[in-house]
Amino acid sequence: MESLKLKSKLLYLLLTVGFSLLAVGLIGYFNIRAVNNHIETLYNGSLLPLNELHAIDETYYHELSLTVYRWNNHLIDDEQAAQNITQGLDHVAQMWKNYIAYEKRSDEMAYVSYSESQINAMERYFLSVRDFILSSDRSHPLSLETLSENIDAIHDTIYRLIIYENASAAYEHSIVKTQYKNTLMQLCVLLLAIVILVMGLAWKIFIRIEWQQRQLLTSTETLQHLNLKLEQASYTDSLTSIYNRRYFNLLYDREYKRSIRSGRAFVFMMLDIDYFKQYNDTYGHIQGDQALQAVAKVLKSTLQRPGDWGFRLGGEEFGIILTDTECDSSRQMGEKIRAAIEGLKIEHKGSKVAPILTVSIGAICIIPLPNMGDEALIHAADTNLYAAKERGRNRVVFTTSINA
Repeated sequence: MESLKLKSKLLYLLLTVGFSLLAVGLIGYFNIRAVNNHIETLYNGSLLPLNELHAIDETYYHELSLTVYRWNNHLIDDEQAAQNITQGLDHVAQMWKNYIAYEKRSDEMAYVSYSESQINAMERYFLSVRDFILSSDRSHPLSLETLSENIDAIHDTIYRLIIYENASAAYEHSIVKTQYKNTLMQLCVLLLAIVILVMGLAWKIFIRIEWQQRQLLTSTETLQHLNLKLEQASYTDSLTSIYNRRYFNLLYDREYKRSIRSGRAFVFMMLDIDYFKQYNDTYGHIQGDQALQAVAKVLKSTLQRPGDWGFRLGGEEFGIILTDTECDSSRQMGEKIRAAIEGLKIEHKGSKVAPILTVSIGAICIIPLPNMGDEALIHAADTNLYAAKERGRNRVVFTTSINA
């Protein structure tokens, strides 16, 4: 009789263990599935679309508006300007198509629809600019002020959309953390109840669960490490291993505003490899990539201060930001970089400057004012870069004012 009672108690105990383990398994499974879904949403819904948005913003700033400025300054002819505008608008349309192809939530569509209307308006504006360029009737000049206002307006629109995407990512991340903590809490509570109920009989089961939990923590740490590496990779140029255009856009805005607040000089340099197309045609793209890596290595070894950054902006174009420095030392830094690249003595038979690889640098050193547009420095550095090329290349053109 006592044996039957003991068997009944053991049976009840084992049933309790079984249902408890089943509950633990179901809770763990569904919560981890939810965590995984949120991670996918965070990655696919927020990180990847930012590439398209930044590409659209960059096209307006560095292709369309720059084309109009260069045409207005007679640096390119009418047909080239019209072709550049057409290509730029096609690129914007493709990037926007890629962006809206990602899954959107219902509350996000208002932002997307408004941004699309602004992009369509900008397309109509640039089409009218293209018609004006190709038109023989130019009784009135092209308004650069209107161009600047339109570019600033579309930049603000896209920037707000980027902010919304980042906010969505932060929201999804908070959900992931909350569900993860809740999962651990529920698992711990149920495991504690199992230990109290089963005591020695459930000890081995408890040890097994603890081991699985440690594996889960290890997997989570590994995932966090991989996410960190993924974030770092999104800011690094894959070929040269220096910062890319995306990180330049973020850092430039931050340091420019900090310079305004501190009243310290802000230095921006644009560096372009002389006759790089001819270099690729002569030696091939593989050796061309090696030349880009060599230039990037010089930037890494030369820019050693915490306030110095080097970027690959695209193609053979590099950017340099120097903060907390003086204009005289910045001028010397630009010349030092130019001489160091020349000192690599990389053969360049296609160059019209020298038989070795050289660079031209346009630089601006100025204390920004609050009413000064942040793009003014980029435009000034770009103008100086063109001046360096017109003066024979393999040189540094350095100014300390926007109108210099």
